[in-house]
Amino acid sequence: MVSWSDLYGSHPQTSSSDCPQAWVFTGEMRDEGRYGETCPCCRKQDFRVTYQVREQGKGISFWVCLECICQDDVTAKIDDCAIIGQARRDHLGRLAVRLMHESCRDIIRRVLLVSCDPDLPEIAVYFDRNGQLSPGRAAVLFTALAECGIEVDARTFEVQIRSAAHKKEFALLSEQQKLIVWPALSPAIRKKFSALRTAPKRRTLTQALERSVSAK
Repeated sequence: MVSWSDLYGSHPQTSSSDCPQAWVFTGEMRDEGRYGETCPCCRKQDFRVTYQVREQGKGISFWVCLECICQDDVTAKIDDCAIIGQARRDHLGRLAVRLMHESCRDIIRRVLLVSCDPDLPEIAVYFDRNGQLSPGRAAVLFTALAECGIEVDARTFEVQIRSAAHKKEFALLSEQQKLIVWPALSPAIRKKFSALRTAPKRRTLTQALERSVSAK
């Protein structure tokens, strides 16, 4: 794995002679709200949560991905005690999940304020308890968000599809409901649903893509 020093030296705004000796995690994290970020250091793409690191003494800071924040070149502490290795990764991972869940709750609270859909309060309770949405609840929430003009990356929410009951729930959705939930599913899950012949029909997906392109 490339060291943080090497990453810093390859950054377009720096040179190898500027390479810092000590980086510190500031404790600040951001949920960017979409999976479209690019780490300024390792160039990793398509992630959501960023972590702020600052060079001691110079005040230079970057918002980086989990892989970079977990490098040995960076110091991270809990109550003034340094955490390293897998313990650091696990701790930051838990913080990221907590942050993402809070972002999802904020989105649900926003749509509750403007939508009259009677199913939304139950969906809010369900998410609070599970940290995820069932396929049917995801379809209702995503539809309400679209109707209220609230733009959200569907991948912001995790949709439950592991159990047989959830797979059946997805299969019973209407074509339009499947289509609105589809972007929230991983490529592997989409492939599995396609093999099971429960994915949205190809014609429906093509029409949705054409509408998206024409809208731009």
